[in-house]
Amino acid sequence: MATSTIQFAPNLTQAQENDEHEMLHRWMRLEAEELTSISHIKRFTEYYEADPEFRNNIVISPAQTVAKYNLKIPLEEIRWLWDKEFAKSQQAQGIPFPPSIQRFIDYENAHNQWVDRWRSQMPDSDPRFQSWRDRQMARLDGEISKLMNAQIAHSPVCFELSKGCSVGCWFCGISAPRFSDIFTYTPENAQLWREVLEVVKEIGGPAAGAGFCYWATDPLDNPDYENFVKDFHAILGAIPQTTTAQPMKDPARLRSFLKFSDSKGFAYHRFSILSLKILENVFAEFSPEELIRVGLVLQNKESIMNKAVAGRSLEKQQKAGEFDDNKPVQSTIACVTGFLFNMVERSVKLISPCKADDRWPNGYRVYDRGTFETASDLRVLLERMMTQQMPLGIRSDALLRFRRDLKHENLDDGFKVSTRFLTLKFRHHPLMKELGEIILKGDKTAKEIVAQFEQLGVPTAEINYSLNLMFNRGILDDEPQQG
Repeated sequence: MATSTIQFAPNLTQAQENDEHEMLHRWMRLEAEELTSISHIKRFTEYYEADPEFRNNIVISPAQTVAKYNLKIPLEEIRWLWDKEFAKSQQAQGIPFPPSIQRFIDYENAHNQWVDRWRSQMPDSDPRFQSWRDRQMARLDGEISKLMNAQIAHSPVCFELSKGCSVGCWFCGISAPRFSDIFTYTPENAQLWREVLEVVKEIGGPAAGAGFCYWATDPLDNPDYENFVKDFHAILGAIPQTTTAQPMKDPARLRSFLKFSDSKGFAYHRFSILSLKILENVFAEFSPEELIRVGLVLQNKESIMNKAVAGRSLEKQQKAGEFDDNKPVQSTIACVTGFLFNMVERSVKLISPCKADDRWPNGYRVYDRGTFETASDLRVLLERMMTQQMPLGIRSDALLRFRRDLKHENLDDGFKVSTRFLTLKFRHHPLMKELGEIILKGDKTAKEIVAQFEQLGVPTAEINYSLNLMFNRGILDDEPQQG
């Protein structure tokens, strides 16, 4: 469990994250040998994760297995890829990774950096939006763990271009409804789409380009998806990351889309693989080199990847009596901390990931919602949401209490709040313990708390600072009453 101590006095400085992002031009211009090496190591890792027969055979007969699966990887490097203990022992002796494997690691790190390029910093965005997102991310460190939270992109926006999903995965972490309608690329819809993107750009700045165009939908259900993507790129400056569970529905269409995406710069897409048969078909259709910038989400039953316990997966475990709330598992697949649009309904929700439970079974909170008909309507709606839901500091009339997942304990010189993942200590002031007890009761507003401490001689600025510090660290309850 991570532990952090928070001081009462306002001289605490917050660490500033480095907002420099590595240039990715080098990875878009791979030499033929590099392309083959990286893509074949990538395919090895996908086979290993998905297929128990491959995992067994690569240990017993590596040469025959590499030949059978047409993997162009030097035999002497194979053990580095599957035997973690061997790799650790080699590194402990000062033996570095083979150059090809190190190059693969560097490539994956560059990809991860690209995915997270706007995770923490949103230049030119509305400061209310940035501050609200920061608080949500701080909350999740304690709610689902820093490790799990670090794997969430926290994209500021996403768009559904259809209503429902045609795939119907039994484990869907956000319980996608059945496919029923499409937002077609008519002249009227295209104009509205472009205007919506402009409004989103005003609020999110360049980081809006980290959004994507699916949620409880599959992008390939919309026959006009590519047209919407072209507008997205023209206005927001990026190709939206695309995930489909239908990679074999129309391979020619998908191959054309990937080529178009590559022509616009670095982008990374994903195929959700639902069975070993689909994996075999995908690998037969697409070469390792073609899928170098396509991640495979290996959801087949034989995969060593664990499914998130949220949505339909959570419902199934609860019905079977198998759900264990104390088991450390991924408890959300939600990756948006911002605005969720459905263009068919012309609706928008303000959402943030959370641990899936009875109150939020799909693993995300809904802070606000509304509908719009025009871009002007949308601008008014989003401004209203930010005004009501995204204060830059604690409102004086806000009733203050700790989050429901936090355990409060008194210390000699303060108090601490904790989950099984994170502990935060607030101490080094004679009245800090009393402040914690007041917030624990949850029956006083910020204004009332300030007034009470003023009577004890604590300056208004000091108590306001301390309350806002707790506010920004995400420990004060802001859970919506209704979704």
